[in-house]
Amino acid sequence: MAHRRPALLLPALVLNVLISSGTFLVAKSTLHDFPPLVLALFRFLLAGLVLWPATRLLRPAKRIRREDRGRILLLGFLAVPANQALFLYAMQWASASHASLLYALTPAIILLAAALRGTRPTPRQVTGVALAFSGVLGLLLQRGLHFARGSLPGDLLVLGAVVGWALYLYAGRDLTRRYGPLLVTSEALVTGTLLYLPVGLVALRGFHLTAVTPAGWAGLLYLAWLTSCLNYVIWFWGVEHLRPAATAVWANLQPPTTAVMAWALFREPLPMGFLLSAALVLSGVGLAQGAEREPAGGADAARGVADAAPPG
Repeated sequence: MAHRRPALLLPALVLNVLISSGTFLVAKSTLHDFPPLVLALFRFLLAGLVLWPATRLLRPAKRIRREDRGRILLLGFLAVPANQALFLYAMQWASASHASLLYALTPAIILLAAALRGTRPTPRQVTGVALAFSGVLGLLLQRGLHFARGSLPGDLLVLGAVVGWALYLYAGRDLTRRYGPLLVTSEALVTGTLLYLPVGLVALRGFHLTAVTPAGWAGLLYLAWLTSCLNYVIWFWGVEHLRPAATAVWANLQPPTTAVMAWALFREPLPMGFLLSAALVLSGVGLAQGAEREPAGGADAARGVADAAPPG
């Protein structure tokens, strides 16, 4: 008898795509009120204040074993300073549509990390990764040819944040299978926040809370509680009921949704060069992820990248 999907699965996944896509726009807008390193500090503190108690309530009997604490320390560094702090810093210059497209590269980077560790990629995965990176190269070349202040450095910094996010997902996959995504995420978030705390406290010098507008506070709460808490829970609940190929489709809806929202709300242009790069990246990632029936090594990597959580 086929497993019946929850009635709320479709609307929940639609909400997930909208929150994920909106994250890039909200981050850019909120940076008008907060310096990036200060925004990162408040975001991590607020997210941890909700996610960690919720995890204790929902998973009261589960604890990270002592021998795995070192891995949690690594995941905390990759998730917070190496990913989200760098992402927020980069969003001072990067466009929302470019940043979203670069994050779509996450599965390709995970496959590269697996290949460096000895997992042999399938020809289909190699072709997909090559296509995806050719799209990113085209995107960066467009920035170089049509240079606006900070635009190319912004894209490069986002790419660095994507590498941090991909390494987080790759390094944490065994712990996630052992303890569940909710516990690993909350522990990594709290650990990463503690690692980031000295940087955030130094960044607070000269910052005045009274200068923050209501829109700035709303943006902070969006990033902390919708993106970093609610959206993560929705995603991992949803992928429990989806096949890898369907998971990949939902994940790849984020970049075009972000681009359309950025065009409609921020009047970010959608030039033909961006559309071509997006087509290459998304088709390449889709090809690399669509390996459910490939040999064991490649299929395991494909399952891992298909389940990759949205950024944030």
